[in-house]
Parts: sequence; structure tokens; C-alpha cells
Amino acid sequence: MAQMVADSSALILLAKCSLLEILCDLFDVIVPKAVNIEVASEDLVKNYPDAAFISDLTSKGAIKVQSHGSDRLTLPISLHKGEEDALLLAIKLEGSLFATDDGKAIKAARFFKVPFIVTPKIVVELFRLQKISFKKARESLEKLGKIGRYSPEIVADALVSLMEEKNGKTNNHKDTRRPFK
Repeated sequence: MAQMVADSSALILLAKCSLLEILCDLFDVIVPKAVNIEVASEDLVKNYPDAAFISDLTSKGAIKVQSHGSDRLTLPISLHKGEEDALLLAIKLEGSLFATDDGKAIKAARFFKVPFIVTPKIVVELFRLQKISFKKARESLEKLGKIGRYSPEIVADALVSLMEEKNGKTNNHKDTRRPFK
């Protein structure tokens, strides 16, 4: 099974859209300890249903917690602890896909040539693979537009991609590589 290393924002947004468990069925979802603490600490689990859900998936083994080791790289920009550890883990786990919505983490992933995906693209890919309905995908993208920190253009591009997938058209003006094999 393919591996996906996720940072906190990706896990939280996928949980809020009720898509995280579906993703865990498609990928070995792996997070560093710092991300696990950021999304599913004891205090968070007590107060937030999404944190409790993520904690439950972790305890069942659907989300694995793994160390990136003691290797430290000099990153081109400063990142928060969770994003930095997730990126380092994605680098360590060659061939894994890095799920992040953090602009600085995306720039660092590009710098290190780590394949990455943002949450709106995950939604489109889940529809393409027929893991979710068009209605669920559209509702998820609309929700991400409200709760995520995306520019209107990112959400609009994802909605256009979703419509093109629904209508069987390819998007000729964008990168057409498929992140989910």
C-alpha cells in the first residue's frame, strides 16, 4: 500500500469533511509524533470530536505514528514543528506522498522534490477513484472553502477539476499527473 505522510492541517480538515477514514483505507497514513500531539493530545480529545476521531484511528492502527529519526536537514525556510517533522518523515520515507496545506511546507517540499498534495486535491482524487460521490466531493470542497485557509482560486480550481472529472474531461491547462495511483 502506498504511504502518505500528513501534517496537522491535512488530518484535521479531512476529519472535518468525514474523509480521513476513507483515505486511511487507500494509504498507509503516517504522522510524526509532533503531529500526533498537535491533533490528538489528551486535552484535545476531551474537547474536540475530530481529535477523538483521529485518536481512535491512531489507536486502531489506521494512522501510524513514526519518528523521522535524528537526521536534521537545513530547511530553506522555518516551519512549525509538526510541518517540519512531517516533511522530514516524508523525505525519509522515499516515495511517500506528503499531505499538507501549509504554504511554507509546500515550498520546502518543492525544494526537496517531495511529492505533495493539498486537501482540496485529495477530495477530487477520492471522487476520481469513485470512493466518494460527486455530491460528497462538492460538499467537502465547499466546506474546505469555509474552514480551510485557501484562496478562493484554490477552491475554484478544485471545483473545476471536480466538474471535469465528473464530465470525463481532462484539465489541459494544469498539471495532469495523478497523485493517487
